[in-house]
Amino acid sequence: MQRRDFLKVTGGLSAHLIVGGSLLSIRQAEAETGLPIAALQASLDPKKDLVLIPENKGSSKFDFDKSYQLRTQITPRVRVVAGSAAAVGSTILWATNNGIDFAIRSGGHSYEGFSQSPDLVIDVRGMTAIKLSNDKKSVSIGSGSSLGSVYKALTPSHLAIPAGSCFPVGVAGHSLGGGFGLLGRPFGLACDSILSMEMVDASGQIRTVSEQANPDLFWALRGGGNGSFGVVTNFIFRTSAVNMVAKFGMEWNKTPAQGVKVMQAWQQWLEDLPSSITCTLHLEKAEKKKPGLIKLRVTGLSVQSASRLKVELKRLQSLAGAADDAPAIVTETFDLAATAFNGGKHAPVYESILMKGKSDYVTEPMTDQGILTLLGGLQKAPVSMALLCDSYGGAINKVASDATAFVHRANTKYSMQYYMQWDKPDASDAHLLAMRTLYDSMRPFVSGGCYVNYCDLDLGNGYAKAYWGDNLPRLMKIKAQVDPKNIFKHAQSVPLS
Repeated sequence: MQRRDFLKVTGGLSAHLIVGGSLLSIRQAEAETGLPIAALQASLDPKKDLVLIPENKGSSKFDFDKSYQLRTQITPRVRVVAGSAAAVGSTILWATNNGIDFAIRSGGHSYEGFSQSPDLVIDVRGMTAIKLSNDKKSVSIGSGSSLGSVYKALTPSHLAIPAGSCFPVGVAGHSLGGGFGLLGRPFGLACDSILSMEMVDASGQIRTVSEQANPDLFWALRGGGNGSFGVVTNFIFRTSAVNMVAKFGMEWNKTPAQGVKVMQAWQQWLEDLPSSITCTLHLEKAEKKKPGLIKLRVTGLSVQSASRLKVELKRLQSLAGAADDAPAIVTETFDLAATAFNGGKHAPVYESILMKGKSDYVTEPMTDQGILTLLGGLQKAPVSMALLCDSYGGAINKVASDATAFVHRANTKYSMQYYMQWDKPDASDAHLLAMRTLYDSMRPFVSGGCYVNYCDLDLGNGYAKAYWGDNLPRLMKIKAQVDPKNIFKHAQSVPLS
């Protein structure tokens, strides 16, 4: 249900709550949850805010509980879909006054379910306004907006923000964790284009956060802001002019030993790659009709001409050997290219799946032995698994590693995302074991850094150093100043000490 629809349903119903598709009295809701719902409801605006109580666990007519990661999906005792920063502040105060733990939800794509809570979820999907400034140099974006909705709103003006390729992902979580995407090398990470934010802190106060106002917090939120310092309710992003782009793809199918040459060539190619081109090297088992082979596919886009791109793809083939087919290059609008990377016009609006992801960063070109270990591990794995190597450099690495909380810049070559999904819950253990086995085998060949947006509970107590590196001490200092009681916390939030 869209926000405009549930406002019609809830307008004026201050004495009732939407519960599993029906109206429930406050007395019934308090009995169901064991929580002081009357006090919560009284602090909110019935015309803008929505309180959801599950009548039956796991059921919701509006499907607000649906999350990307099925392994961790939870129906909370109460969900507040806030329509304003003031509502977020009121809900935080209600939660802290009553000792209630909570999670913060935007797109709901946390790989480990950190936007889920059995008690309270503060859901920002009631704030989805997107407004371009008069000079079109910036755009105001509500934190409940999805990346797809942002791209759609900016397309008529031939503008974009540099962000990810998965349309249902929430702009908030994506950007606060860094935000690599299709335009990373020409324009930087999503967090690099943030000009200011509106944030609700642990005392329920609304803060403006920018270079001028709360500069330390502005530094921390750009790369370390996922659920650790407050609830960001609105962003102001700098826009980037993007109209026609050149989308491309090319593929090799090789044995692991032969694939070493292709991946080495790709690494070498990145060293002199123009910043106009952003690409990903996809690695996985080839189709069943090609047993024993690994598919190595390079895809991406260029914000410059197709003719320049052709020269670069020719250079890659001169290093790697001819691709299986001639490189496919299509010149089209950024909107169409982004839609293709999202899965095309018929891609699901929102998926809920059983999945697992892990990540690494490569700061020195991987050795032949490292590549062979990786490709051989993918080929021998008992289950289907993919690995995506996202190119860094360009505008991403021109920002100093300590200029924002996002530390993985400087000599970072690329990130690696290990990814798998499966259909049946009873297959989870086998899939998780296969991924951990491959991941463990790669420890000698990678930097030890990890991407916070691919959160991974397997990292144990080492998660903070892996995510934030040398920026961790400053992050912890700011955390102690802004949230000394650790109100904003989850299993991998910025620690107080």
